[in-house]
Amino acid sequence: MTLFITLLAALGCGLISGVFFGFSSFVMPALARLRPSQGMRAMQSINQVVLNRWFLGALLGTALVCLVLAMSALGSLVRGSEPGAALRLVGCGLYLFGTMLVTRVYHVPRNIALSRMPAESPEAERYWPVYVAGWSAWNHVRGAAAFLAAALLTLALLTLSGCSRLQPIAPPGAATPVERLSRLGIFTGEPAKQVPRDGFVPYVVNASLYADGARKHRFVYVPPGSQIHTSADRWDLPVGSYLVKTFAFPRDLRDPGLGERLVETRFLVRTESGFTASTYLWNDAQTDATASRGDLDVPVAWIDERGERQKQLFHVPSAAQCAACHEGRALGIRSRQLDHEADYVDGTHDQIAHFARIGLIDRLPPAHVLLSDPGGNASLDARARSYLDANCSHCHGPGGSAERTDLFWGLEYTTRQEMPSCRPTRSIDGRDRVLVSGHPEQSAFLARMRSESPRIHMPRGPSKLADQEGIALLTAWVAALPPEPCEP
Repeated sequence: MTLFITLLAALGCGLISGVFFGFSSFVMPALARLRPSQGMRAMQSINQVVLNRWFLGALLGTALVCLVLAMSALGSLVRGSEPGAALRLVGCGLYLFGTMLVTRVYHVPRNIALSRMPAESPEAERYWPVYVAGWSAWNHVRGAAAFLAAALLTLALLTLSGCSRLQPIAPPGAATPVERLSRLGIFTGEPAKQVPRDGFVPYVVNASLYADGARKHRFVYVPPGSQIHTSADRWDLPVGSYLVKTFAFPRDLRDPGLGERLVETRFLVRTESGFTASTYLWNDAQTDATASRGDLDVPVAWIDERGERQKQLFHVPSAAQCAACHEGRALGIRSRQLDHEADYVDGTHDQIAHFARIGLIDRLPPAHVLLSDPGGNASLDARARSYLDANCSHCHGPGGSAERTDLFWGLEYTTRQEMPSCRPTRSIDGRDRVLVSGHPEQSAFLARMRSESPRIHMPRGPSKLADQEGIALLTAWVAALPPEPCEP
């Protein structure tokens, strides 16, 4: 819906800008060449004819669309940025204030005054040159505002729709991007088997970000002679590093031997200025993947444990959507996510110790908090808070797009002392508190997770389906918290 409204606003602003450009470039200069009485009669006629349903519908309808879009964009920025929100807000503001307000405050009163003045009067002869000069100057202003609004809204539209340029990446150590995954030299043998070549190290995280039920295969690469700098929290990857993540769905949950259907492989490449995002879409034959602009829905199907066929759409994000979520950070490369036992060819080892042994990291990280597997055997409290950390804190945390809300869901901020119990929030289906201890049915954050509306649903991101297992986990967690009455 946001995409459609943005399109309407951009078209409306562009249309009104064209009308005002016509007046500035030839209508008013032509009228100024006439005798005052002739020019006034012509302008009085224009001011009467222009009050028709087509022009007023475009002028006022665009204002209404911009008002709705601006309120939506402002809400998005307050709750957590989404692609193009700032562009939509500024663009709509330009039209509402630079075009509509100027029209109402300057042009309308002068047009009314002109309509009441006899064209042949001495007063009209003195008023006409002043009218033309002032009217034209401020018409330039409102026309330019409408044009800039159309331009910004068009950029927002491109950001929302993912119509950015194709962003293939180059193989490690090379400068020329390639559009086929097989030519990146990341996997040995058949790319679909996801066997990495030397230098690409597989890794797993403690608590995975929900991706509409997709499984993930993760790999990290650092250039020869470089190492990842560890810390108690986020690790710093050297320039030239690659983060690789393939999203896949099992063909049949009853028979793992049937393998998986690979959907996309995403990349984050560390550069001097941050990260470059790219995604490669797998073909139906599962022989290769090709660079994609993203922002598209891919049909996937599988057989569940009961032998029933399941179908859904999996959303592949654009590079702009990836950037809006990551905010220049690698979300899973953190001590809290990587510290656990992992299986290797020679047995089970601590994953971080393994990284140190092969020279991937510069040191063992200092003491740090630790996330638990939300589907594992840890306590209910540990699993629920780890889920919130993995799925929500990249936006609702320091440095995240929703930092300004001061509502943080990282592990450190969901202790009994820090959790947002009874915190007021915008009402969601009658629930106006973020979290009500002991009462999941009154907690707004759970209502957001259940919501099918993209404006309300949390967590934000490419995922479109509610995580039923995550909702059940958090519902049980809130229900187990000691009840705490919330003051009105």
